[in-house]
Parts: sequence; structure tokens; C-alpha cells
Amino acid sequence: MATRRAPSPKSISSMANKRSVRICHRKASSMLVLASWCLVVIQVLVTGVDGERDSALSSATTATNTAAAGISSEELEQMFGKMTEDTLKFARHMETLFLPENKCADLSTCPASNYHGCVSEFPFAQCPGLDYSIFDCGTGEPGGCGGFFDFTVSKTSLPPSINTVLGYESTTVKDAICSSLPAEDYMIQSTEESKAYWESYSVMPPWLYFGSDTGIFRMYPGAPDKCINNKSSFDPRVRPWYVAASSGPKDVVLVLDTSGSMGSYDRIGKLKLAATRVIETLGISDYFAIVEFNDSASQVGLQNGLLERATDENKANALERIKSLSPIGATNYIAGLQKAYDILSNSGAKEISSICRKAILFVSDGDMTVGTPSQLYSMIDDKQAVYTSNGETPPVLFTYSFGSSADETIPKELSCRYKGIWSRIGDAEDLAEAMGGYYKYFSYGLGDTVNENFVAWVSPYVYSTGNGMGTTASAPVYDRSVNPPILVGVVGYDFSFAAMQRALGDENSEVSRDAIIDEIVRKSIAYCPAFSLSECQLESLRMYGSSGSETPDSMCNSCTSELPSIRASPCQDSSLNSMNVWNNYNTRSWAYEERTCCEVGENRIAGSLTYEEVQSKVCIENNNTKAPLGPIIGGIAGGIAVVILGFLWFKGNKKESKQDNRNNRVGIPTAPDAIIPDDHLHTLPIPVPPPPEAPTTRVN
Repeated sequence: MATRRAPSPKSISSMANKRSVRICHRKASSMLVLASWCLVVIQVLVTGVDGERDSALSSATTATNTAAAGISSEELEQMFGKMTEDTLKFARHMETLFLPENKCADLSTCPASNYHGCVSEFPFAQCPGLDYSIFDCGTGEPGGCGGFFDFTVSKTSLPPSINTVLGYESTTVKDAICSSLPAEDYMIQSTEESKAYWESYSVMPPWLYFGSDTGIFRMYPGAPDKCINNKSSFDPRVRPWYVAASSGPKDVVLVLDTSGSMGSYDRIGKLKLAATRVIETLGISDYFAIVEFNDSASQVGLQNGLLERATDENKANALERIKSLSPIGATNYIAGLQKAYDILSNSGAKEISSICRKAILFVSDGDMTVGTPSQLYSMIDDKQAVYTSNGETPPVLFTYSFGSSADETIPKELSCRYKGIWSRIGDAEDLAEAMGGYYKYFSYGLGDTVNENFVAWVSPYVYSTGNGMGTTASAPVYDRSVNPPILVGVVGYDFSFAAMQRALGDENSEVSRDAIIDEIVRKSIAYCPAFSLSECQLESLRMYGSSGSETPDSMCNSCTSELPSIRASPCQDSSLNSMNVWNNYNTRSWAYEERTCCEVGENRIAGSLTYEEVQSKVCIENNNTKAPLGPIIGGIAGGIAVVILGFLWFKGNKKESKQDNRNNRVGIPTAPDAIIPDDHLHTLPIPVPPPPEAPTTRVN
């Protein structure tokens, strides 16, 4: 085990303060009244008794009064304009890199020039602290512990679906890595050029990243990933920032078979994983509903027959409802699909909708046992005709025959009749990956130049470093050398929420927070990209599906010419065969803390230390909560803290040893938009609030 160096010495009262903060946070959910008193004590300890800060109450009152007096949004709008402009510039630059004359022109710079987030030691690592702190290591304050970042290179991560031996990746993987490497220079230059602007708001410049359609992820600045067996669990293609940029706003209804046969081969478990993956891809610009069907059909959880916006809170609630699904009864296709169409229709009438694309994802593992195919087709014909008569595009049907006993005839016929896509998914295949690729249908039809200025926004989130909040602006990147253009990936910029509040001149109030969230919501749904998809493009999607492998049985024979490609052609350079793209494997046997945690101010050159020296320099604070104290902490404040600490310790001591092993697992973000799950929120430092949600009282 690594030798871990504690931060610089603290006073006994400071350590008691930090301990009380952690304990109070840990017990808040089960001991609400006591937690409230803890927060009062903590506020006294944090603000001190020397008048350096106002009390929490007076701070909130001051902020509210400032907001009530009126705040200008001009500076905030200028900031949004800069975010949009920078994101589009990045996307356009990436598109130039993927032009054939640039992409494959010179691969000589790629060998040994990439740094793997799991196994590579970065060349010039720094431990800057503060905004670049890592919660697993410490607060990042001077004299404390932080995390390593390298501002001279980017880091590269491979998705879990790429299961190859390090150094022996396929030419397709190497091609994707080498194609994005030239973006590193742009990332560094862009960061340097924008530094002064963001420093004027006392925040770090945005992190830049690119996720390819093959799942390769490149991020600047370079920083270690959290990995298991030298493999990252991060796949950019299923993150909301990626899906939002590549598909635009949309309404999605999941229609899930929960008949008795779904109890076989753990199909119900796989269905839950697949439904979870789809819900997790949705962003704040999307709306969704979940329908289960067996003998009859019902809306899962909500019973109001309407869509709901894909806020973090609504998605979290939906994921809990998905867990309760259980197999029972028959297989009533008609009831399930009719319920889906009714939800879309009712929501549209009430304008509870993205007012953009619509999709129904239908999954079944058996034969239709209620009604006849002609009744099913007649019902859908009537529903589709309503959209057509109103000049609207009907919902797209994605149908999945899941398992060895699943009917294939009717689900495929549905896709062919209604311009959708059908997939056959065996019991041993990945239903979650197949369903999670639904967005490719929309991305394939959004490559027209009319959509060149489309930028997507995601709901504010807590940085996975545990240090502040932000939002992401993202834009699609297309290979425009072919017709129709092909999606090659998505770029992302993350932006500090604090900077936006400072632009409003009202950093700490809920009013300014809500104003920013409202603006992000407005921007996320302000534009519905134009969509155009030919029969041959649709047939190509049916042929290659979400995995890229050929599935001719899924085709409807509606294209009489050559099928267009849905994936950019890789470089044919033979040097890729034997190329090793990674610079080094120095950290492949190091623990995450050994690769990441450092003393603030430390600099490290790759290969300059032995492993024993690395172990001796690991810096982890005993717990990751610091609070500035006033010079006077009286016996009363200390006494209260000790009493509460003792009481909570008495109540929670039996659970604490187990809980300690689960704490502090939120590390460097492989994608800054990753929402911290509810079961990890207890690791956030008090008094940082949970990530805000779009206000559902004002936005349906």
C-alpha cells in the first residue's frame, strides 16, 4: 500500500471542524434535525467569529436583495455568445482534420505521441490545486493535496467496448486515435487565448474534449483516468452532451415488454439495463415517457399520460421506476404502442414536448398474443395519419426482437411500413448497446450545411472532481467530404457555473442560479435542426445498425441504388499495422492515488522518480473538507461541535467502517458532464449544494 503523506499540520479545532463536517454530511439523510444543527455549527466554524464573513442568513438576504434590485443579463448573454462561438470554431477545426487530404496525409507524428488515461505517465505533470483540485486527493488549497494535470498534452481514453491488449489495438482504433491527435495543438492554443477572459471571472479556462463515433475520447488538459484493470469505463457516445449534439431535441417513448416470458434468461434484467442506458443519454432539451405492456399497457410511474422533461431529477426518478419492472402476463403489442402514441399526442396538444423529433423504442421477446396484425397496423395507420394531415413528421419506430423466442415478422414489418429500423438482438447480445445507438438515426440526417451552427447544451452538473459546477456546450463534427456527410464525433467545451453567476454580478443567490438554468433550458430547445433522410440512407442504417456490422435481414429493399456509407473511411496507411500509439506504460501497475494525488505546487517529469519515490509523495488529505477558520474559535463553538460529533459517532459508529470504503470515489472526470449519482452525493464537500435542476414549476 502506498505511503500517504498528510497535508500540512492543522489545529485540533480545525480537524474537529473537518470531522464534524464529514459526519454531519454522512448522517444528514437519516437524522435531519441533528443535521440541521450541524449545519448551523459548521456555518459558525466556516465563517469564523472574527467578522471575516457574514452569517449564512445575512449572506442569503444580501444575495436576494441584490437580485430583487435587478441584475443585467447583457454580460451573461455575451458569455453565452463566446461559448457558442468557441464551440463552433472547435467543431469546424475538427472537420478540417477529417478531410481526406489532412486525415491520412502524415501519420509520422502519431507513434508514441498519445497518453493513455489509465497507464501513461504524463510528461510535465503539475499540481496546481484550487480549480484543478481532485476530491479524492484533497481540497487543492495551498499546503494541501490536489491532483496532477498536464497542460502540455491531452489524454486519450478507450471505451469499454474496445477490449484489446494495450499496444495491439486494431487499425480502426489507431486510426481514430491518430486522427484526433492534431486537435491537441488547437486545444492548447485555444486555452491559452481564452485564459485572460476566464481569469477575469476568477475561474479556470474550459476543458476541451472530443468523442469520436468509435468511442475514442480525447481531453485537454491531460489527467489520469479512474480505471479498472487498466481499462476506462467511460464511453462518450452515451453521454448527454454527445447525444444532444448529434441528434438534437427529441421526444422519446420506451415501450417495454414485461410479459411472463421476459423472466427467462434474465431478459428483464437486460431490458432494465437497456432502458437505463437510453434514459441516461437524454439531455435537458429532451422529453420522455416509459410504457410497459403485458396483458394491458400502463405508463411506468407517472399516470398522467404525458411526457416529462429529461431533467436530472426526472431521469433519476425514472431509473428508480425501471428497477420495479417485473415479468407477468401476455404480450399485447397493440396496447403498448397505442399508449405510446396517445402520450405523444396528448403531450403535443399541451406543448409538453421538444417540438422536434419523435421516437418510439419498442422491445419484445415474444409473439403478439392479443389482437391481430391487421388491427395493429390499422391503429398505427390512423395515428400516423394525424401527424401527416397536420404537416408534422410522425414518430420514428425503432423495433427490437429480443431473445431466441422473439417474433421477427411483425417488428420488422413495423419498421418497413413506418420508415423505422428493426434489429434482432439475441439473448447473448448487448441489448443496451443496440438500443443506445438509436440517436444515430437522427445524426445521419442532420449533416446538412443548414445545421452547421447547431450547438447543444446540457443541464448544469457538479464536476466529477467535486469542485464546483458547470455546463457543457457541444457540437457535432461531420466528414463533409462525402455526400451525405457522415458523423465522425462531437466536440465539447465545459464552462464554469460560477463564471456565469459572476457575469450576472450575483454569484451566490438562487435567483441568479435559476436565471442561468432558465437560459440554458431556453437555448437547449431554441433550435430544432433540419432533418433529411433518404430511403437509401435509411436502408444503410438498417443494414449496418448501431454496431456497424452488416445485417441484410434488417433491410426493407426500398433502395434501388448503392447504399451510402454511415461511417468515415479509415486511413489505409500500412504503418498503422505495427504502430504503437502510446508514449509509455509507466503507470500500468500504479493505484489511482499514486498516479493522481500530489502536494499542491509539486511538478513532476515523467520517469524522474522511482516507484518507491512516487509512493512516498502520494498526498491525500485525511478527509476532503477544509474550512477557513477565524482566529478565534471559542470554547462554546468547539463544545457544540464535540457534542454533536460524539452523538453522531455513537449513532453511526457501527456503519462507519463500511461507509468509509465507499466514500471519496468521485475522481477526475473522464467527461466533465458526468452527473454524480445520488449515492455519491454524500462525498461532496459541505456546504456545496446538490446540482440544480431545471425548475419544473416553470418548465414542463
